[in-house]
Amino acid sequence: MTTREKILEEGKKLFNEVGFGTPTLHTLAQRIGISRGNLTYYFKDKEAILTALVDEMWLEYELLIGRTMQFPSWSSTYKATAAFLEFQKKYSFIFFDMKVVALPKVATLIARMKSRSTEQTMTLISFSIELGNMKEENIPGTYKNLCDALWMIQFYWIPSEPYRGKNSQTTWDRLIWSAILPHFTEKGKQAFIQRFGKEYYQSLGDAYNHKKQQDVNF
Repeated sequence: MTTREKILEEGKKLFNEVGFGTPTLHTLAQRIGISRGNLTYYFKDKEAILTALVDEMWLEYELLIGRTMQFPSWSSTYKATAAFLEFQKKYSFIFFDMKVVALPKVATLIARMKSRSTEQTMTLISFSIELGNMKEENIPGTYKNLCDALWMIQFYWIPSEPYRGKNSQTTWDRLIWSAILPHFTEKGKQAFIQRFGKEYYQSLGDAYNHKKQQDVNF
């Protein structure tokens, strides 16, 4: 591993541990075992390190999407989302710090990720409609909003963990399927059951009892 690669690797680990704003270049240099001057030969400041890590992150994201979305299917989407959540953990200091997310370089990259995700999901929806697995859009904008909702679920799932409550039984996959499955045709639902199993299909969450809810409210 070259000195530059070591700086990026140790920088990523340090930022994930204590955040991007806290450590100094001196702290990072001590961690690596080099002088601050040697470190600034490769990166003049922390922002330069961040820029390099953002570029690295985008390349990894491209590889991840290419690996998990080779064929348009909801199974591929499931795998891609699971992989993306692990990917977020690898770069948690970027995704979970709103100050870092708001930086122009990072904001631009995340916007590209969202655009890429939306484009692929819309392609998958169109493909599913042609196969007869999804219904035609009845209300204009429904499927564009669905794409946005799916992106927000996967993007904010891990950062929202402290707000969901320790006893929450909801998992990211069940939340996503709850948003998608109502748009499936009967053919699509049967294909889902065949792929994931009837038990999984019936375990998205507690059934809603509107009569019980009325009793609670009134």
